[in-house]
This record gives sequence, structure tokens and C-alpha cells, in this order.
Amino acid sequence: MNDFRRMFPKVEVLFLGATLGGVFPILCFLVGWWGSISILPENSIKYAALGGLLVGILIDIFFLKKWIVNAYRMDLKWLVVIYLFYSVGLFGFFMGVPIFNLLMGLIAGFYMGLRMADGKKTKEEAEKTFKKTGIFTSVILAVTCLVSLWLATTDASTAANINGMLALKNPLSLQTILILSWVGGAVLVILEFFLTRGVARWAYQ
Repeated sequence: MNDFRRMFPKVEVLFLGATLGGVFPILCFLVGWWGSISILPENSIKYAALGGLLVGILIDIFFLKKWIVNAYRMDLKWLVVIYLFYSVGLFGFFMGVPIFNLLMGLIAGFYMGLRMADGKKTKEEAEKTFKKTGIFTSVILAVTCLVSLWLATTDASTAANINGMLALKNPLSLQTILILSWVGGAVLVILEFFLTRGVARWAYQ
């Protein structure tokens, strides 16, 4: 534990660097990719995407150090934007499966715990912030789960895809899958709140 505490500042910098530094490379890559689909030949789209990635990396080279230094003084509105950006990205990357968005609560909790510690907030002040953060991450995950359920209900192949993926001997009906999804989503949302607050408390201490 003492060894981890000694290396914690490095972990903190890596965490902030990865979180803040990932936004523009990913964003510019996607803009280059999707923005060029309708205007470039198919074999040239990858170059536009790589060009966008390069632009994002250059932005990090010039600004990332400053962002890390001022990470705990950033306006919360920008933090919300960053959180939503990664949430949407995870949701899309895992093809609408919301369970992986649970990780976003861990990231938000870790950051807010560090922010409260850096600002030398009292335990009472920190607890209020951690509760609000947990509610925020849970609400976002709830919306994510609802979108996932909506997609499942509008896709006629949902039941076949899930039964095939799980190789079930007794296939589940779409109704059963949706009921299980509702229950699972509710569990995820509740778990998100406690995970976010728990990680925040740990980082704060």
C-alpha cells in the first residue's frame, strides 16, 4: 500500500493525461473519417481519418500539459461535455451494450475525489459533491440503458442475435429478454451510484 501511495502522483498524471488527452485525437479522427465519407473516394477516407488523428495529437502536444496543470479548476460544464463524449463513444464502440458504460462512473468518481482533495474541501463538502456526482453518472447510465432498450425493441433480430450469441438451447423470447434487460439496467444504475461515490471517497482520502 505504501508503494502505491508513493507512485500515486504518477498514476494521477497518467489518469488526467489519458482522460483529457484522449478527447481531441478521438474527436478529430472521427471528424476526419465521417466527414470525408461523402466527399472523398473510399480508398482515401482512411487518410482523412489519420489526418484528423494527427491534428488531435498536435493539439495535445501544445495544450495537454496546461490542461493537466489546471485539471482541477476546469469548469464543470466542460467536464460534463467530456463525460458525455466518452459515454457516447463507449456506447457506440460496444454496439449499444450499456454495461461497459459502468466504467464511466469509476472515472468520474476518481476525478471528483482528486478534485475535492486538491481543493482541500472538508469531508462534508466532499460528500455532497460525491452524492451529486453519483446521481449524475446514474442518470446518464439510465438514459443509456433506455436508449439500448429502445434499440432492442425496434430491431426485429434482437432475440435471434442474443440467443445465437449465447448459444442457448432454450431460446428466450423477446419479451423475456426485455424484462431481463429492464431488471439488469436498474441494477446497473443503482450500482453506478455506489461505485461512483465509493471511488470518489477512496481518491479523496
